[in-house]
Amino acid sequence: MDKKFILNILDGIFNAEEPKFYDFDIDKETFGEIVEVIQNEGLISGAKISRVGLDNRVAVVSLHHAELELKGLNYISNMQDTQISECLRF
Repeated sequence: MDKKFILNILDGIFNAEEPKFYDFDIDKETFGEIVEVIQNEGLISGAKISRVGLDNRVAVVSLHHAELELKGLNYISNMQDTQISECLRF
């Protein structure tokens, strides 16, 4: 899973935005799976993912009530520190 997507979703929630799948040029299914993972990992809470059909496809992903958890804030901080360190190496 691309860490850039995770960081951008978390950053959007932190900035009181509601990231959508089309903001990242990915399909709703992929976006829903990423949101499920970051919620299951405890980075966020309050995200709603609705699945439908026999194939259990993602129908709706809502981050309207999503909140960053401490683990999510730490993830953002660690990723930003890593990016700064990588820039300073060059």
